[in-house]
Amino acid sequence: MTTLSEVKQAQPEWFSRGNKKFFNDLTYKVLHGKKSKRPFLVRKTYMWSDMFGRERRISWRINPLKEDLTIAPLVDTIFREYEDVKDWLSDN
Repeated sequence: MTTLSEVKQAQPEWFSRGNKKFFNDLTYKVLHGKKSKRPFLVRKTYMWSDMFGRERRISWRINPLKEDLTIAPLVDTIFREYEDVKDWLSDN
């Protein structure tokens, strides 16, 4: 099972303080799909939600992880609740 420490070690620049601040990320987890057993980077983030005068809102985003622990582009879905993330992972 892939751990967050392994992903951070493979991509330290991605987890830099500046990058975290730029994307308004709050926390990171590595979770695995129930069916595929594939690892995914799960991000709790504000994701620029406060642009154009809107209220800041927390959402959850998922990036697949490649075999070499490279972080792939986000999946299209924006998750409003952590339970929604768990449901998505149970189907993947």
